[in-house]
Amino acid sequence: MADDVTRTEIAEHLTGVFANGAIGRSDLLIAAAGARPEVRRVLEGLPDRRYTELRQVWEDLPSIPIGL
Repeated sequence: MADDVTRTEIAEHLTGVFANGAIGRSDLLIAAAGARPEVRRVLEGLPDRRYTELRQVWEDLPSIPIGL
């Protein structure tokens, strides 16, 4: 995983994406289309499952720090 990617940066791209219910990894990638390539690579590494809230994303990305 990219050492310089933070949860804060990921969250900026995923704000509001869970408002309409559960979404999958591909939906997260669409929401982060404008993100740096490093952020997108981190999200591409997520398991292919349904997420109903951002906290579940963090469960699958335990090594990503909150900030630098």
